[in-house]
Amino acid sequence: MWIESVRIEGGILNGFDQQFDPKLNVLIGGRGTGKSSVIELLRFCLGASSYTDPGEQEAAEHALGVLGDGRISIVLTDGKYRVEVSRTAQDIEPDASDEFSSPFVFSQAEIETIGLQAQSRLRLVDGFLAPEAQRLAESTGAARIRSATAEIRTLLAEIDDIAEKTSELPKLQAQLTTVKAQSAAQSQVHKEIEAQRKALGEVTPQLAAARVRAEAIGRAADQVGAWSQRLDEIIERKPDLEPWPAQAGTADELVDLRKRERQAGHRLGGALEEYLSIASELERKKTTAASQKAGFENRARDIRQKIEEKQKGASAVDKRISDLTQQISVLMSLVDLRKEREARVKQLATQRTKMLAQQEASREARTKDRERIVSALNRALGPAVRLGVVPYAQQLEYVSSLTAALRGSGLRYKELAERIAETYSPQEIAQLAESRDIKEIAATLEITDERALRLCDALREQSGAGLFTARVEDDIRLELMDGTDYKGIDFLSMGQRCTVVLPIILHHTERMIILDQPEDHLDNAFVVGTLVKAIEARGKGAQTIIATHNPNIPVLSEAARVIHLDSDGSQCFVRAAGNVTAPRIVDAITTIMEGGREAFARRADFYAKNQPNVAKR
Repeated sequence: MWIESVRIEGGILNGFDQQFDPKLNVLIGGRGTGKSSVIELLRFCLGASSYTDPGEQEAAEHALGVLGDGRISIVLTDGKYRVEVSRTAQDIEPDASDEFSSPFVFSQAEIETIGLQAQSRLRLVDGFLAPEAQRLAESTGAARIRSATAEIRTLLAEIDDIAEKTSELPKLQAQLTTVKAQSAAQSQVHKEIEAQRKALGEVTPQLAAARVRAEAIGRAADQVGAWSQRLDEIIERKPDLEPWPAQAGTADELVDLRKRERQAGHRLGGALEEYLSIASELERKKTTAASQKAGFENRARDIRQKIEEKQKGASAVDKRISDLTQQISVLMSLVDLRKEREARVKQLATQRTKMLAQQEASREARTKDRERIVSALNRALGPAVRLGVVPYAQQLEYVSSLTAALRGSGLRYKELAERIAETYSPQEIAQLAESRDIKEIAATLEITDERALRLCDALREQSGAGLFTARVEDDIRLELMDGTDYKGIDFLSMGQRCTVVLPIILHHTERMIILDQPEDHLDNAFVVGTLVKAIEARGKGAQTIIATHNPNIPVLSEAARVIHLDSDGSQCFVRAAGNVTAPRIVDAITTIMEGGREAFARRADFYAKNQPNVAKR
């Protein structure tokens, strides 16, 4: 699609109302006449993001300052279908009648600095990729990985807690064996209490089972009760659709949605009632279980009292057996719970491994796509400009995730984070930490087992879960032929950087491109020999909008639409508009861009007189 028309109401460009051509459109005018302001308002209205972080804020501030309390409205079309887009300074995002693709917008500052930032270089190449479908799939996969990891981390914390609670189990079992032996010896001496001991032996496992039941039911009752309370709070905060305003001019367009919203509210209410019913039933069962446990405890206490009457000291042994049996039963139930939790962790880890493999395959495919794009650009722009893909070279997000996870661990995390990033991928170190593979980590990173354990504990916290989805992005190498050698983008002058970046931008032969003064820091030879040719090579359906001071761009590219902007010191306005051959446009180009007819005539006379001498030499 391309911009068919632009209308600005309010601000310093109030009254700007212009038609645009699907081919080349050029904004001309002296400095301070609003050319850059039009560019930034186009970016703002169409929601086109900047290619650099500082540029994002500067572009927004520029647009908002120019627009004030006004509105910009744009009509996009493909010749048949039209989309209307508008935006005010108060709008969080554009108000559009339908979906549309944002154009590529580059300010002068962005063109100058884009090659110096790794993320910006990558976006420059990624602009040639297919639409966002693949990235949306990656985002969805990352969300599923984060969800699985969060559940795994919660389960691991519960497993650790259970392990700590059950660590005394072997000791308690040994004590029970010893105490039972003592009890058996006493039973040989006091046969008369054999019946009571038998009865106590029958009651003890029943009491242990009753206690396990009571605790299990109690946990379930507490969980369901807490969930019901949270659900009740959520329902209380349920939003209501406000009444349809009479001033809207139409019948209530939300009536069906109100009905569905009320039905949804009834269903939620029904769900809450069911949860409350379950909670009530659990509380009843909890009371019954507690009562049963109390009954067994009373029976056991009565039997022990009878035994104590017949033999001093036997009651203490029997009570110890009862207590140990109950403790062991409870701990054994936790052992079973731990096995269930470990099985769930294993299941989730298997699912996550598959998702991570899909994520890695998607990223490898993205790298291959970038390599394919870079090869095509090298064929088109070489040998003057050369690009290359450096896989998995951007580790900033990875190191940041490590640093955030290790902060507060007591480790010297900055140096350690960089060493980890050089050794392991984010997913590798996250999995090693999750499984507490201390020996592997200590040996590879050359740290003590104690530091490796602290590292694992830090990365097993929820803050370390982000490592599973941390991106280690590719980098793009940009180089310019300088003499017989290539120079990297970091070693080029500002003009040379623009010489590299502009041909790449303009190679988007089928997308709308908006440029602000791309000729700055470029010599006229490059403007004529490369920039103009690149503009002319763009597809017929690829609209180009350029703000410029260089006459070669509108003249040699035969601009279909030239808009001459002027200013009275407080307001900017359109002085003239038309194709490049329109008399008023020819006069504007001659006066503003060529320095006037006399200057143009003198240069022409100079070239005519000196050209033969140049030829003779």
